[in-house]
Amino acid sequence: MIATWFGIGLIPPIFFRGMAGTYGSLAALPLAYIASFRIYFYLATILILFLLGLWSIPISERELGPKIDWKGKTRSRDQNQIVIDEVLGILIACLPLLWIHGNFLPAILTAFLAFRFFDIVKIQPAKYFDKLKNPAGIMLDDTVAGIYAAWLTASIFT
Repeated sequence: MIATWFGIGLIPPIFFRGMAGTYGSLAALPLAYIASFRIYFYLATILILFLLGLWSIPISERELGPKIDWKGKTRSRDQNQIVIDEVLGILIACLPLLWIHGNFLPAILTAFLAFRFFDIVKIQPAKYFDKLKNPAGIMLDDTVAGIYAAWLTASIFT
């Protein structure tokens, strides 16, 4: 339940294949908003999510078993249904929202779109972490994408 973010990663794609990451990112936005009221709570939430991901990903990989991804490849590791890494990444991407007053909706939309872009494109060192195929690599590639998205969002809105 944790690695699929309470089943969000298990929702079948409606319009596009491989949408679990987008669903996970969207489902994390309310948490980003709630956590943004206190910086220490926000940072603690990021740390807890990272640790929960390290713990829950291997369990979920075993429980999910081999799955066919949206490209038609069978994956027994880092299955598309595991979205806790996207939840972590979007929280990192939304970190600048703590200092943005006013243009909140455009800022959160920018953080979301930037994170999805950087998560898909995998600019180094995200590409390196993505190739590790272990829980730390799974979490760290989205951490890097979140950092890039946070930087872009902060550059635009602060």
